[in-house]
Amino acid sequence: MTTHRWWPESLHPLVGRNAAGRLLVTEALLRCWMSRPELALVDDSCVAERALVASLDAAPARIVEHGEIAAIKDEDARDNWFAYVAFRDRVLAQPDLESAWLELFLDGLSGIAPLFVPQLTEIILHALLEDCDDPLMWRAAELFFRNQRATPQSGRVLMADAEVLGDYAETGGFGNIGRLILQAGAAPRAANLDVLDPANAADLYARVGRRAVLPLNVGQPGLDALCRVMERWIAHFYGCAVRIAPQKDIHDDRWAWHIGLDREAMDLLNTLYEGGELAPDRMARIIALFRLDFVDPQEMRAELRRDGEARPVWMALAMDEAGLVQMKPQNLLLNLPLAAAN
Repeated sequence: MTTHRWWPESLHPLVGRNAAGRLLVTEALLRCWMSRPELALVDDSCVAERALVASLDAAPARIVEHGEIAAIKDEDARDNWFAYVAFRDRVLAQPDLESAWLELFLDGLSGIAPLFVPQLTEIILHALLEDCDDPLMWRAAELFFRNQRATPQSGRVLMADAEVLGDYAETGGFGNIGRLILQAGAAPRAANLDVLDPANAADLYARVGRRAVLPLNVGQPGLDALCRVMERWIAHFYGCAVRIAPQKDIHDDRWAWHIGLDREAMDLLNTLYEGGELAPDRMARIIALFRLDFVDPQEMRAELRRDGEARPVWMALAMDEAGLVQMKPQNLLLNLPLAAAN
């Protein structure tokens, strides 16, 4: 299996699959995780840390005793290894990566290495998009594990990768060369961020990757692509079919359930649900509204399908006051009103 042309750095090729198609940890994946700079040996690494690395390189899934890490002299290295092993052990304790991902959020992320969680999310998304040739869906899926910056422009909301924008702010988009130019007091030529549309998406996304900007507006394919990814995400974890559609606003006298796709959106929806009003500046933070319907109403909570009618689930995606969008894909799963949750 090879990496996809749109996510060439994905670790998905390192995982296995069981008979049900769920993803499995492999020694290759564990070794890749251990190769991160936070766990890399340096010239001053002590004997205990070198012994730990050598033994885990030979057997990446072996049990690690507390004392093996406690013997490491450098405090930062010691903390990093405790956090990594805690994360690794919680992943290995589950039958597959999807179950591990859910357990991490159900039980809390404290004490583990959180930087591995976005990689885990990316791996799962790669698996559920394997058969997809729509670059807009692949770009939309990045919202699940990479922070974005939202910029209103000419009636559109443009979503750009926050890390990419940070690099441009620091270097003008030209890496170390740009950084040196800026330190010398000059300004490098600005690098343009390219906006995706159906006509250019396949070539552009393959060429520029996360530098590509995704427009999110009702009636535009970028927002529809995000809906399709969210539908696949729910189906992949729960085997539950839903339909998600963008909305311009919410008019529902019997509003019964909502999901904020990030912390800001949840706060905004809670205010509206409770009958409060939003000031114009807070209302402007809402990037997108969605309606979710269960294909089979029997799969949703009983109180939401009374009188022979299933109630819709309203959802929102929002930015904070600085324009940062931090989507929480766990909310789509943990807050979904499934009948099994009764």
